[in-house]
Amino acid sequence: MIGAINAVINSASSICEGPEYIYLLLDSYVKMSLKECERLRRGDEATRIAINDMSKDTPIPQQLNKFLASDENKRNFQLLVRDIVGNDVCANPMIACSVVSDNEALPATKFGNEVIPELFNWIEEADAREVAHVEWASHIKQCQRVVVMSNDTDSFTLLLDFTPYFQTLCMKEIWQQYGTGEKR
Repeated sequence: MIGAINAVINSASSICEGPEYIYLLLDSYVKMSLKECERLRRGDEATRIAINDMSKDTPIPQQLNKFLASDENKRNFQLLVRDIVGNDVCANPMIACSVVSDNEALPATKFGNEVIPELFNWIEEADAREVAHVEWASHIKQCQRVVVMSNDTDSFTLLLDFTPYFQTLCMKEIWQQYGTGEKR
């Protein structure tokens, strides 16, 4: 899994010259929430694949939908990504990861696990958390350009809606890389 996570970080780094911040935002499935129906759609109990003792050396499962349908896998994957990102030395000065896991909000952290209190929230949907991260980057860190890598239409729609507000904070450009693989 570490290879895949590093590939995402390298891909994000290559889009712009020397990005100042890279954020990894992961969706969560909190029990009795709106997102729980997505987990249920991905597979019933009988078809879920549980991975015990997940580590950075664990290969990415071939049946990803069955892997993601497991609450435990999703939680452990988020904690693993958070650990890798928080301890990885990268060419970028900061990498932040924000997750909501198992009815527990975990604060976004910088390299070295320094907490970013402004990004602490209980929003389980990564698309909605993107808004808080873009606001923080443009308002607090005075970033004038933001690049989002997401193939999610909801993400694009939310960012488009908030763009006039972001522009009042200092942001001049917001880009979204859309699609997957060769169709980006």
